[in-house]
Amino acid sequence: LELYYKNPSFAAVVVVVVVCVCVWFGRKAKEEGKSFAVGEKTYAMTANGNSSVDSSKFPSTTGTKSEINFDLLKETLPSDVDPKLVDEMRGLLKRHTDLSPTEQKWLDDNCLRRYLRARSMNVKKAYKMLAESIQWRRSFGVEGLLLGDLQTIKKESETGKTYVRGTDQAGRAVLYMKPRNQNSKDTKGQLDQLVYTLERARGESIPPQEKITLLLDFKGYSMRNAPSLKTMRETLNILQNHYPETLGVAVCIEAPSLFSTMYKMIKPFIDPDTAKKIQFVSKTKGFKEDSKAKRFMEALFNKETVRFVFYK
Repeated sequence: LELYYKNPSFAAVVVVVVVCVCVWFGRKAKEEGKSFAVGEKTYAMTANGNSSVDSSKFPSTTGTKSEINFDLLKETLPSDVDPKLVDEMRGLLKRHTDLSPTEQKWLDDNCLRRYLRARSMNVKKAYKMLAESIQWRRSFGVEGLLLGDLQTIKKESETGKTYVRGTDQAGRAVLYMKPRNQNSKDTKGQLDQLVYTLERARGESIPPQEKITLLLDFKGYSMRNAPSLKTMRETLNILQNHYPETLGVAVCIEAPSLFSTMYKMIKPFIDPDTAKKIQFVSKTKGFKEDSKAKRFMEALFNKETVRFVFYK
């Protein structure tokens, strides 16, 4: 609270960032009091599909005071969606007779499953959400971003603030965000780059993997680097309504103390399945000495990625 009163604008930005991450994880349907069981089988897979991480070697930390959740290393490949529901969604999509080849490619079974999960397997609600996303993608110009002039994307990306680099051990594309490298105040340009990068990440994950891993690197972060509240509101809308069930794990590196404080304050109100997927890791606060944190990072990613994140 003392930090809030000293810098309320910074606190507001932090709260929005925390909420963005949490909402992207959470199923909006759970706000309606509905839930369902997911994946019956657990796998630890590399990008080529071969078992690599023996998750049984790591202790389960769910429900303990430890901040390192080794259960995240046990990648669940969902088997929760009834193929008949996907077929029902496919039937409803026949109403859209004007779908472009790019849109048809986007509307694969993985996409339909994500929207079904986001609406607790309610086909009508899932289709409504999907139809709204189709309209949004057209009005936003997603297809043009992917196939058109990339000058704006190149300008926004030149400092390396958001990019996709490789996959984690479960085959999820890794999306890096480095707020310290913010180089623009242009809301439209920032959102264009965000959407372009999300599309890239979605295409980089290795099937049957459907989700991505977010690595938020807060080293050097300050209010000078923070996007506007308008940009973050739009970001929240995009993530929540048009990229549902996309994020698998979020690792926050060197998060500001206020970020951690705000997260702890709202954590009791976050769905437990969402909360356990958000991990905080710090090199300056004992990463070298904390074997749990190091083992977790090297098992979730790989040694090359860990060196790239912490030592480059």
